[in-house]
Amino acid sequence: MNHRHISRILKQVDSLPPLPATVSRVLAITADPESSADDLVNGILPDQAMCATILKFANSAFFGIPRNVATMNKAVNVLGFNEVHNIVLGKAVFNSFQIIGRENKKTINGFWNHSFSCGLSAKILAKDLRYSQSELFIGGLIHDIGKLILLIALPDIYRPILERETDDQVQHRQAETDTFGIDHCQVGFKILNRWLFPERLLASVAYHHQPDQCPEEHKVYPTIIEISDALSHLLSMKEEHEAESLLSQFSSLLPDRAALWQEHNLKIDEEQLQSWMKTLETSLEEDSGIRQTLSS
Repeated sequence: MNHRHISRILKQVDSLPPLPATVSRVLAITADPESSADDLVNGILPDQAMCATILKFANSAFFGIPRNVATMNKAVNVLGFNEVHNIVLGKAVFNSFQIIGRENKKTINGFWNHSFSCGLSAKILAKDLRYSQSELFIGGLIHDIGKLILLIALPDIYRPILERETDDQVQHRQAETDTFGIDHCQVGFKILNRWLFPERLLASVAYHHQPDQCPEEHKVYPTIIEISDALSHLLSMKEEHEAESLLSQFSSLLPDRAALWQEHNLKIDEEQLQSWMKTLETSLEEDSGIRQTLSS
């Protein structure tokens, strides 16, 4: 372990700017069971960019049937507290790293391409499994956020690790630990914990490569993110492995997970994987504007 490396990484985490005041207000309001829709609207109204983003989501089909929504009051009523809360978190994280990651633009653009695909995949699974689509979309979007800190803190050392072509995530994380004394899951947890993110999102980031190690109450979230991550990787490699069944490829990426999936009533076979993959391909085409909405 290089102690100078880990010190630099932790310093980078500590130097991150706090989330915007809008996010702090929204976190406080949505955590208070006595809060009303008016409280939430008033907490967001001073931030016109955030208002515009929420209105765009409310007028899209991303979380349901599109509506003709012109006011924040109606947007909050249409989307609900949880969706607005998750949209605010997603936009805040996306924008924070858009600003501080400009020097590694090409690599970071590839990072967000995968993260957005993973978010869409998690949303698809959430819909099938009846979990919060918005929460798991954001969980997928930010699951690898620790990689950005590693890249920003030590670009010349981490970029070769990040760009190394390997499907073995255990090997990738081991390379991080050997080099820095910490992996991207731990770094991501530290960032989001500093920003006071909800427990389920913290678990999704900290345990997305080891969902079986997650405390029981939140275990299903990193389990879904891990599956979504694998689906996203498989889609990006689709042309390279056309002769091999999707189930075979998936099982090679995530061996020894059958008991965990069974624990959460997840039936994963060739037919199910093909269905998820087809839906993900369609979603990447139809929902491409959502990424622009988050970054604008």
